Amino acid sequence: MRKLATLSLVALTLLVSAVYLPRLYEKIFFERVEKTHLLYSPVTRRFIYKEKIIGPVPAAAVIKAEDHHSEIAYRDTDGTYYTRVEFEKNLPFIYYKNMELWGLMPLALSGRTFDKAAIKKNRQVLELKPGEIDDRHPQTRMWPLLESNPGQARLVFPEDRFRMTADAMQFVNADTNTVDTDLTAVFTRALKEKGFAFPARSVNGKFTILKPFDEGVFMVDADYRVFHLKRRDGRPIVVRTPIDPALKTRHIKIVENRRREYYGLLLADDDSLYLLPCDNYRPIRLPLEDYDPDRMDFKLLVNPLYRTAVWSDDAVIRAVAMDSNYHPLDRYSHRMSRAIITPAKRLHEVLFPFSLRLEAENGGYLRLSLHMGGRLSLIGLLASLVFFTLGFRMHKGRFPDIAGICLVAVTGVYGWLAMSFLGPES
Repeated sequence: MRKLATLSLVALTLLVSAVYLPRLYEKIFFERVEKTHLLYSPVTRRFIYKEKIIGPVPAAAVIKAEDHHSEIAYRDTDGTYYTRVEFEKNLPFIYYKNMELWGLMPLALSGRTFDKAAIKKNRQVLELKPGEIDDRHPQTRMWPLLESNPGQARLVFPEDRFRMTADAMQFVNADTNTVDTDLTAVFTRALKEKGFAFPARSVNGKFTILKPFDEGVFMVDADYRVFHLKRRDGRPIVVRTPIDPALKTRHIKIVENRRREYYGLLLADDDSLYLLPCDNYRPIRLPLEDYDPDRMDFKLLVNPLYRTAVWSDDAVIRAVAMDSNYHPLDRYSHRMSRAIITPAKRLHEVLFPFSLRLEAENGGYLRLSLHMGGRLSLIGLLASLVFFTLGFRMHKGRFPDIAGICLVAVTGVYGWLAMSFLGPES
C-alpha cells in the first residue's frame, strides 16, 4: 500500500510540474510578441511589414524611429526602414483616413484615381483561423435559420432551432422544446427535391444577427455536394451549387459583407483554400503554398487594386500578392522576430526536458499534448542528476538508489522535485 502511495505521489508531482513549471517560467521570462503585420504596398509594389525587434535594434531602425519606439520596425523586403508616417503612406488603402487628414486624397495610383468612397466600397478582409474550422471546435449541433427577409431594419432570431438528423432537417421550437413537424417536413422535402443526401456532413453559416443581411446556410451532404439554403418569407429556398464534390468540402467560412462579392472561404479536404463568389458559386482557388489550415491563421486583404493573402504559424509568415483576377504578382516569406531563440528560451530548453500543454490549442477542445525539448535538454538532465546525487549524498550520507537515479535521469528537474517530496522511508 505504501509503495502504491509513493508511486502515486511521484506520478502526480511529475504530471503537475510538467504542466505548470514551464508555464510559470514562460510567464515570468518570456516576452509576449504579437505576429508580424505583413502587407503589400500599392505604392512601392513591394511587401512591407511592421514587427517588434527582439534583441539589439539596428542603427537604421533607430534613425527612422522619429515618431515611434525604436524596437518597432517598419520595413520592406529590400531591408529599407521607414518612419510610421512613411509606412502608412505606403499603405494608403488601409490608412485612407490619415491620407484624408494629411490632404493626400484623392489617391492617384496605377493610372487611376480613388476617393474615400471608392476605397471604402472596395475594401474587405476575410479571415480563417484554425479554431473556426468545423471539426476543430465543440458545437451544439442546433442552429438558428434566420429569416432573410425580416420586414424590418434588423435581423431577428427565430423562435426555433434546427438540427440535422439521419434523414431530416428537424426544427425544434425553442420555447416549448417540441419538434415542429410541419416546418421539418417542408424544409426536408425542399432539400430532398434538390437531391440532398442525408445525413449532412456539415452546416456552415454565420449564426448571429449582428450582420447587415442574412445569406442562410451552406450544407455539405453525405456525398460532399454543397447546398445553399435560405429561409425567405418562411419558405425554403434551396440551391444545389456547382461546387465539385471531389473537393470534399471540409469547411465554409461565411462572411456576409455589404460588397456581396463573396459568400466566403471554402476549405477543401486537401487543405486548398477557395473564394466562393456570389455570382456563380464557382470556387476560385487561391495560390497558396505551404498552407496548413490546422496550424496557420489566414487573412485575405482586398483593396481596389490588389488581393493579398497572408498566412502564418507561430514562426513564419507568408504572403502572395495577386491582381483582381487572382493571378500571383509577388510572393514573400519572413521568419518573424518572435521566433528568435533568446537566452530565456535556451534556458527553458535546458531546464525542462519536456512539457505538457493543457490548453485549447488552435481550437475549442482542451487537449493535453507532449512537447519534447531539444539537445540542450541533455545538459539539464545531466545537471539535475549530478545535483540530485550530490545533494542526496550530503543529506542522507549515501547515494540514492537506482530507481531515484533513473527517475531524475529521465525526467530532470521534475524527478528531482518529486524525489524531494519523499520521506526517508520512501
